[in-house]
Amino acid sequence: MSSYHVVPRNGPINSLVRVPGSKSITNRAMILAALANGTSTITGALASEDTQVMTEALGTLGYHIETNANGDTITIEGQSGSIPAATATLNLANSGTSIRFLAALCSLGSGRYYLDGTDRMRQRPQGPLLQGLQQLGVDAYAEVGNGCPPFVIQSTGWKNGKCLLDARASSQFISALLMAAPAAGREITIRASEEFRPLYVSITTDMMMQWGVKVVTPNAGTWCIPAGQQYSAMPGYHVEPDASAASYFFAAAALTGGTVTISGLTKAAMQGDIRFATEVLPSMGCTTEETAEGICVTGPAHGLLQGIDVDMSLISDTSLTLAALAPFASGPTRVRGIAHSRLQECDRIRAAVTEVRKLGARAEEYEDGWQIWPSESLHGAEIETYNDHRVAMSFGLAGLKVPGVTILNPACVGKTFPGYWQALEGLYPR
Repeated sequence: MSSYHVVPRNGPINSLVRVPGSKSITNRAMILAALANGTSTITGALASEDTQVMTEALGTLGYHIETNANGDTITIEGQSGSIPAATATLNLANSGTSIRFLAALCSLGSGRYYLDGTDRMRQRPQGPLLQGLQQLGVDAYAEVGNGCPPFVIQSTGWKNGKCLLDARASSQFISALLMAAPAAGREITIRASEEFRPLYVSITTDMMMQWGVKVVTPNAGTWCIPAGQQYSAMPGYHVEPDASAASYFFAAAALTGGTVTISGLTKAAMQGDIRFATEVLPSMGCTTEETAEGICVTGPAHGLLQGIDVDMSLISDTSLTLAALAPFASGPTRVRGIAHSRLQECDRIRAAVTEVRKLGARAEEYEDGWQIWPSESLHGAEIETYNDHRVAMSFGLAGLKVPGVTILNPACVGKTFPGYWQALEGLYPR
């Protein structure tokens, strides 16, 4: 489809929704499985463009991988920290997690590895990660010298044990090195040189410990991985539902004054984006509770949401979800702390402001975020998605309330949620 016309919903939505497994956890689990000392099976995995990119890249590097017909079960034969292939060319599309995690993985090998992606990926700076690898004794460089892909990893393993990393643009730079560190053959200490977003790194360290590796944190922003450790294969590692994907359906409940439960998602989820349901939506007047089926959000009667002022630096992936809700609130909504989101699949701050204005709401752009005012004269519009899955999924929500909303390039949701539009259509009383 070149476009998707959203059908408005009359009345409150009441649905039980199943969302795919977490992309963040799925891609991390594949890296840990590849580095482990036996065969691991990952269940509940996300089957999407981003995870397929990771699967194909690991196969190119020589790992034996099998997936079931649905793509939600992945079996990987780990190689105890070694990289089977001495040379490889990896096309990683526009998957930021894949290119960062695999650059660190390749640096453990003995050979030359070439990593590239789409035109947009070639605009996304990865310089701090390359600098971190250089500090660890790896010859890692951007081919055109601008810190962006394509880049080359020429390595015979890590020669040094300390790294000072600027993670302001992405905490995934730290996560990439942390996951690779146990296979370096020496004690590794990684420090963040500037302010960083710890919730995303905590997913990594929690998973490393689940897979049998001890991570010591002597102080905030410093991680030490003692030598002599190895990941243990996991015969049945289950991926929890994606909290970012869940945010769209929770927002649908908020918009319509309805109730949505996400099956299998709990408040104890590792993903920081669970805070959209447990903190952001309650501040707008919603009710959130955990039931036997999963987390349940109920919107305020008649969808009368409150405007809020919120720092979303720790949960920036859900800032676009909030942008779609903001025009329907009773007062202005201000989001702060998401300057780094300008460097993601698109400039997400500019995209939010541009597309909200198309719907007839007032919006202002700031360096670190935006402010959106409510409007009683919202109208339909064609929404440009910038090939960004989160822009598409978020602004599809506006069409639940406003007739005439059309999403351009709706297939871009395949990056993380191929069945999104079918799931949105299924939001009816159960």
